[in-house]
Amino acid sequence: MEVRYTTLMIIDGKQIADEMLQKLQAEVSQLKHKGVTPTLAVILVGDNPESMSYVRQKQKTADSIHVEVRVIRYPQTVSQAIINKTIEQCNNDSHIHGIIIQRPLPEHLQDPQLLNSIDPSKDVDGFVPGSKFNVPVALATEKILEQIYKFQILNDESMQQLNNPLRLKPISEASETMKQFFLWLKKQHVVVIGRGETGGKPIAEYLIQQGCNVSVVHSQTSEEEKQRVLKNADIIISCVGKKSIVTPDIIKKGVILISIGISKGDDGILHGDYEEDEIKHIASFYTPTPGGVGPVNVACLMENLVTSASLPL
Repeated sequence: MEVRYTTLMIIDGKQIADEMLQKLQAEVSQLKHKGVTPTLAVILVGDNPESMSYVRQKQKTADSIHVEVRVIRYPQTVSQAIINKTIEQCNNDSHIHGIIIQRPLPEHLQDPQLLNSIDPSKDVDGFVPGSKFNVPVALATEKILEQIYKFQILNDESMQQLNNPLRLKPISEASETMKQFFLWLKKQHVVVIGRGETGGKPIAEYLIQQGCNVSVVHSQTSEEEKQRVLKNADIIISCVGKKSIVTPDIIKKGVILISIGISKGDDGILHGDYEEDEIKHIASFYTPTPGGVGPVNVACLMENLVTSASLPL
């Protein structure tokens, strides 16, 4: 089936996340009847405002589905030995089902072995070798693309009549299967901008594992090559965290844009890696900032946590 689209489709990440969380809340209720409360331990070092904001977002989402978040805070100067001891205690605590170390960490704690000491069965962030879980931001990207695919198929005729922007909301009852979605996705040229450990790298690796055609551009990519690759992209996933990384002159009509990266401008407002007013008449779908990938990312983390709590000891 040929997939057609109209322009000005804004992906409503909050709506997608809310649907996920509604299902998770029912699962949490069933677990609580069995005496199990999904519990996430968050190790937070220092007082980085962005890190504290991310943790508050996790707490707020957890509260909405009645799971527990234990924030274990340490000053910036905490030793690695103390963090190692804390991880060991959490690993051995059967009432804790997920452990994350909030990044970024101070330089003296940036030892890969520190992260790798988390029990893989509790690594709901998906970064530890042998982890039972995929990285939430990669799962969030996939869920957003899946919703775009379903929306394109199920709303093809009505979309042709639209003249105004429409916020894309999740489609619960879709006839298309995940297999069909991946067949579509494998035909797309996906470009990931950035190769950071918590964004671009895990997203690119995950999509490649699914058999997708993925190109990665980064700071060492020549400007000529970057523009050539981006001009041919069907889907661009930008993970940089700087304004105007993606500009109208380097993208093609109908591209799907997903901004993982966010930054706060001099105006005090959060921005994605593209200016929405500049790209909205070129892209077929795009994530806004805020309200795009962020809520889905946290919902995917909660999904991993609930799954962990459901697994036998």
